[in-house]
Amino acid sequence: MARSSGWNLIAAVIAGVVLVALLFISLPRERVNTRGQQCAARLRNIAFAAIQHDSSHTYLPGYIKDFGIYSGEESNRSAASNRGVARHKKLGTWAVTLLAWLDAQVTYEHWTQDRYPIILADSRNILADSRNQQQLESTVGTRGSGFYPLATPNLSIFQCPSRPVNVSQNAPNSMVYNNGLAWPADRPASGKTPNINDGVGNNKYNITKIDPVTGEGIHTGESANIGLDDLADGKSCTILFSENIQALPWHRVGLIDSTDLVMKAPNHKDVRFNLEMPKALAAQYTQGMVWHYEDSDAANLKLARQWNKLGGTTPARPHHVAPIHRINGCRNGNRESLFNLRMENAVAAADLARPSSAHTSGVNAAFADGSTRFITENIDYRVYQALMTPRGNKSSVPYPRFVLPAQFRK
Repeated sequence: MARSSGWNLIAAVIAGVVLVALLFISLPRERVNTRGQQCAARLRNIAFAAIQHDSSHTYLPGYIKDFGIYSGEESNRSAASNRGVARHKKLGTWAVTLLAWLDAQVTYEHWTQDRYPIILADSRNILADSRNQQQLESTVGTRGSGFYPLATPNLSIFQCPSRPVNVSQNAPNSMVYNNGLAWPADRPASGKTPNINDGVGNNKYNITKIDPVTGEGIHTGESANIGLDDLADGKSCTILFSENIQALPWHRVGLIDSTDLVMKAPNHKDVRFNLEMPKALAAQYTQGMVWHYEDSDAANLKLARQWNKLGGTTPARPHHVAPIHRINGCRNGNRESLFNLRMENAVAAADLARPSSAHTSGVNAAFADGSTRFITENIDYRVYQALMTPRGNKSSVPYPRFVLPAQFRK
C-alpha cells in the first residue's frame, strides 16, 4: 500500500513537471499572438486617423506633403537649437499628416508651425554646450542626417511590437501606406501620368525646377486627390495600411538628408524634388507598400491580347512576379534574409516596399472601412493587386478582367 502511494506521488510530480513544461512552451506563442493583436490595434488606429483626415478634408493623405517653410523670423533665435539653422522647406510623409489624429499634437505643431525647425545647423555652428549636447545631437544613418530629434521622436503607434530590430532610435517605423503601382524602369514614360485607381497614397509635391524670378516651384506629375468615396471596389476591399520590417523612419521623405531641404536662394519658396532625383524617387517606397506590373501567368500566350494596354494601343505583357515583391518577400528564397534586408538606395527601396512582418506566415493589414485582417503571404498576386487598387478594372493591373474572389469581399 505504501509502495502504491509512492508511485502515485511520483506520477503526480511527473505530471506537474509536464504541465509546467507545456505552459512554458506555450508562452512564446501566446506572446507572439498578443504582439500581433497589438500590431493590428495600432494599424486600426492609423486607419481611423486617415478616415478622420478624409472626413475633415474630403481626401486621403498623400505619401509626401509640403508643411511650410522655416524662415527663422518667428523663432526664438536665442535657443541653442535654432542658432545657424538655414531657411528650409518642411517636407514630410503621410505619417506626419496624421500626427494630429494620433495623440501627437506637439510633434505635429513642430512640423506645421513656421517658428519650429525640423533640421539642425551644422554642429560646428552651434555653441558647444555639454548641457545641450543630447538635445542638439542631430539624426544620422537611416534617419537621415541633420534632422532635429524633437521633430522625430519615438512614437509607439508606428511600431509593430513583433518587429525584430529597430535600426533607428529616432522615429522608428514599421507601418506602411498603400502607395499604388511601382512603375518598372523599362516603362518610364507611363509613370509620368499617375492613375488614381492604382493606389491610395499619391505624390503631393513634385517640383521640377524653380522659377528664378518668383522663386516659386513648377509643379508637374502630382496626383489628383483621392477620397474614400472614390474607392469603387469597396472600402472593405481596399487596403490602406500594413506593416513592413524594412520601412524607414516615419518622418523621412525618401532618402533625403537635411541639406536637401535647405533653400538655395533667399527668394526661393520651394526646393527641387522630382522623379529624376534618386533621393526623391524613393519617397513612394520608404514608408509605403506598392504593387508591380507583374503577373504569375505572364508566360501564358493565351493571355497575349488580354493584358492591360496602359494607355497605349497594344497590350503590354507583364513581367513574372519577382519573389521579393510578394508579401514577406526575400532574396533567393532565403527566409532568414528577410530580417537583414535594408532600403539602402532607391532600387532596393522599390523592391522592399511590400508588406512584411515577423508574424508567422503573413501580415496585418488595415482596410478603408477601419477593419483589420491578417493576410497570408501565399495569396495570389492578382488578389494582392486587387486589394491595393481602389478600382481594379480601371487601374493599371496587368489583367483588368480579374475579379476578387468572394472570400476576400465583405
